Order: sequence, then structure tokens, then C-alpha cells
Amino acid sequence: MAIRTAQALLPAAPLRLTTEEVRLLWSFVHGAIQIPSMRAWMRESLGFCPRHTWGYAVVEIELWEAGVGDRAGHVPFDVSVLYEDLARGLGRRLAQPRGWRRRPDAVLVPGRRCLICTQLDSPPREGFAIGYANSNSAALAAEANPLRHSRRWCSLTADAWAELACSACLGDGPSSPAHDAAAPCRLHLAEALRAGRADDGDLAAAASRLTGVADRLAVFVESVTMFGPSAGPADEASWIEALGFFAGWRFPAFLAGLVAPEN
Repeated sequence: MAIRTAQALLPAAPLRLTTEEVRLLWSFVHGAIQIPSMRAWMRESLGFCPRHTWGYAVVEIELWEAGVGDRAGHVPFDVSVLYEDLARGLGRRLAQPRGWRRRPDAVLVPGRRCLICTQLDSPPREGFAIGYANSNSAALAAEANPLRHSRRWCSLTADAWAELACSACLGDGPSSPAHDAAAPCRLHLAEALRAGRADDGDLAAAASRLTGVADRLAVFVESVTMFGPSAGPADEASWIEALGFFAGWRFPAFLAGLVAPEN
């Protein structure tokens, strides 16, 4: 049975990660993505839930200090590698809507629960839960939660992604072909399909968009390697566009000062 995620990013602002969330996400950044079973889980679950999708980006950006070139760290590299894979895979599935036509929204709904949510709900193991390489998870959470580098990324790239953001996420009304043809997020596109406000043409448009996002993500990932090419503004913003599609746009919009915090 398909598992539905929350229909909004909670909380939109501020995103205060717990010590245990940081411990689990920091460990994931340090190699879990390379494990075939974990990659398979991510494909089934369409990444993390909205909260932990953005939490994953925050943890990497805020805590990963080493890097190449002018950035010298605080770059969303790991999250971009994963979501390039997810965007390209979902784009292919949306472009071939055959086995799920009776429920056209099904391909947009996770088939497995968020890995971090599952780990948080699992019974604690005996003994002291230490962070990756004996790191102090409480200290890392205190470092990550001010969102200093994440806020800078979202603000500096806003000109490249703000017009692409799902209007329903930002409170401008229901996402539909007539209202927001370019960029409904995954959550609101599925909602529009269930309500009869979207059809196969909108799925094809989403497939094309995801393929383009994946291509830009590939350029961005290469640009933050030792001998990679330079990235343009659209490439620099591609990770926000990808995460916005999968997990909703309100959080980066808040960090960029485009929407007010929720109560």
C-alpha cells in the first residue's frame, strides 16, 4: 500500500532539528547513500519526508566544512547526488504512465516510509547512541539550527528559482494547469490529479521538468569537484528546485524572505 507523506513542510519556519535527527542525518551523509539497500529505499520512498528532505540539506550545508574552489565547504553535494538520481528516475516513470493509469497520482506517492522517520520511531538500541565518528550530536545540532549557510544559499539563488516555485506551496491558491502550469510540486500535483484538475499532459510536463532539473544537478555536482566546470545560476539553484518539487517550497522561500514564518 502506498504511504502518503504530510501535505506541507512542517515546520516551515524555523526548522529546528533535534539532536537525534541530526545524528541520523549526519550519519546518512557519511556514506549511507552508497549502500544499495539504502538507495533502493530512497527510490521507493521518493527521498525523505518534507521535513527530513530539507533537514538533510541543512545538515550537510551547515556542517560539512571542507570543499574545493571558492566555496570551501558548506555545499549541498551529497543531497544533490541523491536527488539527481531521484529526479531522473521519477521523470522516466512520469513519462511512461502505463501500469498506474487507474490511479494517475500513484507514481507521485511514496511506496515506503521516510527512512529517518522510521529510524526515529524504532525502539532505541541498548547503550549510548553516538554520532558518526564519535561526533557530539548535540553540538552539531546547535551548529546546524541557526541555518546561516542554508539561508545564504536560498537567498543568493532566489532569482533563479523563485518564479519556478509552486504557488500552492506559497499560499497563492490551488496548483492547477491554469494557475501554475510551470511548476506544481509533487504533493500539489498529486492533489490536483486526485481532484481532476490535472491530467497526463501535466504529468508529461513534470517529467520534462524533472529531466531538466536532473541535467542541471549533474552540472552542479561536477562543478563542486576538483576539476569540474563552472556552474551557472540555474545550475546553482537546481538542488532547491529538485527539493522543492519533492518536498514543497515553503521552507526555502522562508529562508529567502519570500514568505512570512508560519505560527
